[in-house]
Amino acid sequence: MKPDHFLSRRSRGQALVEYIIILPVLLMLVLGSIQFAMLYRVKSTLDYATFIGARQGALKNASSLSIKDGIASSMTPLFTYKDDIPNLLKGRAISMIEVFNPLTMKVEVLSPTKKMADDFAIVDPENPTSKRIIPNDNLTYRPTTEGGSSGINIQDANLLKIRVTYCAKLVVPLANVTIYSLVNGIKGVANLANEWFAEVDSVPTSTNMCSALDDRFEDKASTVLDYASKLDIDTSDLTSGISTLTDKLSGFTIPGLDWSLGRYRIPITAEAVVRMQSPARFAQ
Repeated sequence: MKPDHFLSRRSRGQALVEYIIILPVLLMLVLGSIQFAMLYRVKSTLDYATFIGARQGALKNASSLSIKDGIASSMTPLFTYKDDIPNLLKGRAISMIEVFNPLTMKVEVLSPTKKMADDFAIVDPENPTSKRIIPNDNLTYRPTTEGGSSGINIQDANLLKIRVTYCAKLVVPLANVTIYSLVNGIKGVANLANEWFAEVDSVPTSTNMCSALDDRFEDKASTVLDYASKLDIDTSDLTSGISTLTDKLSGFTIPGLDWSLGRYRIPITAEAVVRMQSPARFAQ
């Protein structure tokens, strides 16, 4: 065998080894880029939807129902994939489910608060027995001094500020597990470490509202199983039942919409501030 031919074979073998080493990293970069691009689209849509929700709430007495309806209408394009009426209606339905489902979205009204209502609210002329409102007329001529338990003036009490936290889906294979694991910790980190890298002694347990159900309720289930084992109760059926229930809930698909409520999700947050165009309404 000629020396140059031998060196050529060695070079090809070295190139193959280098390719095998770099391929997983390159694949993760490509898949991660695709997933982050999709998350950027969700974030941009959520920013706009949050503003529209605040705007609609400002027009309708800071009603949480109106705020959520405004958010849902603006997030509809995120779930609409064809430009026809049936798909538009389908996207609208999915958007309503995502927004009104407390497991996938949380809408907080940061202002005005009950303390502000206690400081500035008057009896609602339309519902004098059950409602009160923060007046928003002639704000230019009202006192600007701060006071009361809220420590602000009535002009600032007429600012509607909301915070929306949405559990965005991670749908790109491999990248979804990795990003979920990095954000949420829990089982994802254990699986990632045990299967791909090295053994771990402990696993983080800091769940959030977007954690998978089996991660979110694992601590509670473990507590129940510990007590059961101390009482010499057979926990095999209970363990199997909990696992089956969480699997079914995580993989549940809404009939007719082909939309899964589970899968890997991470929280994305947006805020918006709008001047009230109608008086904020509170219960007596």
